[in-house]
Amino acid sequence: MTLKNQALLALYAYTSLVAASPLSPRHGSHDDHDHEHGEELDCFASGVEAWNTKLHIGAIFIVLVAGGLGSFLPVLGYYIPQLHIPKSALTMGKFLGTGVIIATALIHMLPGGVDALGNPCIGSRMGNYGAWPGVLAIMAILVMHLMEFLLSNHAMGKHEHSHGHQEQAHSEQSSELAKPSLAGDQENCDAVAVHTHHTHVHGLSFIDARGARAFHVSTYILELGICLHSVIIGLTLSVATGSEFTTLLIAICFHQLCEGLALGSRLAQMQHKNRAFLRAAISAAVFMFITPLGMVIGIGVRYSYQPNSPAALISIGVLDSLSAGILLYTGLVNLLAEEFGTLEFRGYGISKKAMCFAATYIGAGIMALIGKWA
Repeated sequence: MTLKNQALLALYAYTSLVAASPLSPRHGSHDDHDHEHGEELDCFASGVEAWNTKLHIGAIFIVLVAGGLGSFLPVLGYYIPQLHIPKSALTMGKFLGTGVIIATALIHMLPGGVDALGNPCIGSRMGNYGAWPGVLAIMAILVMHLMEFLLSNHAMGKHEHSHGHQEQAHSEQSSELAKPSLAGDQENCDAVAVHTHHTHVHGLSFIDARGARAFHVSTYILELGICLHSVIIGLTLSVATGSEFTTLLIAICFHQLCEGLALGSRLAQMQHKNRAFLRAAISAAVFMFITPLGMVIGIGVRYSYQPNSPAALISIGVLDSLSAGILLYTGLVNLLAEEFGTLEFRGYGISKKAMCFAATYIGAGIMALIGKWA
């Protein structure tokens, strides 16, 4: 069984346990009903008290810079050699990002989905079923797996079809050249050897092309999962006030920086035939602006926003749970299993391998620590 298959098996087993776990609150009990009835008015409370306009607007640009620094640093370092960013630093950033993504899914997203969908204000609107976060995460994992398979298969099919006629011509030529001659023509043997070598190289290029397409698909899937929960992060920050806002702002800045490094390191490795830097820069810019966009939305609806209304809780809970599934799949399958199983990684020395493992653990540890506040 390959590393990737082992990661998939472990991932499905984990999320199945989460779905069946009794830890998430059940809404059908008598105590929950009484609690919901007693706080019914609070569930629909709207508006934000003690809101500081200058501070909240300034925070938009602070978060923008933090996210941009994280996402653009690896991309610029890869495409602009004049910056003299060591390749080893970019490599460590990539493995740091692996730990960041996995920890984000398990510490920031999935518990957020459990809290939101387990809130008493939702009542019986979710069918008195307390395992929705796990179910939604599993659904996201399975959909991402199917999507990645179909898109990669489609890309490989197009590549194979475009070279089909050329390969057939080579095959026919090889058959003709391989026919024995009465004179034992040495030139035919040499031609066959040259053609066989060409076919071997072509096969390797096909494998590289297939791997590149799968890498592109998994990278865009990763960005999708990040963007989904980044909007929620921005919305949450924009409606926070007082000391909670300051603490949350600091935590989210570190969160954006680390997550940006994770995505940027992945974007820097994407190889496009045309406009490679432009495509990577656009993807990095999308990440940079998505959380501030959520903050702008939160500022716009701050007086009418009802954070404990059933609609808001269900929306946040569903998006958090789906994001957790997407990031968990990408982190374990496309980052952890894939990056540690490449020929390049296996060619590293013992000390560099140890640094890669340490970077992964540090990334996960940083996000676990940030989880105390955000």
